[in-house]
Amino acid sequence: MTTDIECRDYHNYANNTCSFMRTTPDCKLDEGFINYLTFVFCTIGDKLVALGLTLLAGWLLVLFIGLGVTADAYFCPALRVIARVLKLSENIAGVTFLAFGNGAPDIFSAIAAVGSAKGGDVGLAFGALFGAGVFVTTVVAGTIGLVTPFTSIQRPLLRDIIFFIVAAFGAYVAMY
Repeated sequence: MTTDIECRDYHNYANNTCSFMRTTPDCKLDEGFINYLTFVFCTIGDKLVALGLTLLAGWLLVLFIGLGVTADAYFCPALRVIARVLKLSENIAGVTFLAFGNGAPDIFSAIAAVGSAKGGDVGLAFGALFGAGVFVTTVVAGTIGLVTPFTSIQRPLLRDIIFFIVAAFGAYVAMY
């Protein structure tokens, strides 16, 4: 059992993939309840990897459906109550609280990633946050613009773009 071997080298050990997954330290997960690698390569077996991946894709679909049902049953009614108590319109509540609820997991997962980073490498956390910001400002805003044409107000848009560029550059300088 050597520490130089990475988990992604499993294809070099095609005749004994299960024991490779069980004995390689890089393949062992510290977090989570299910070790998906041993499920695919040991429980399902080397010959049926496609079946294992299909089962995991189905499991992911079930998890997303469960998340959507939970959000619909618990989060949306709570958001309506908060909007009613604070005397906010549902549009304003959706823009503020829904945005916070959407961004909070990214922030907390980045904090967790920085806290558990090996050797101080926080590039993944920074990349995830930066990628999420770029995705929202380009793809989501572009899709909204295509679906519902609108005229943007130049000063606030320019202010937001400049602030995003300065903040991204400042974060880059602070991280590297």
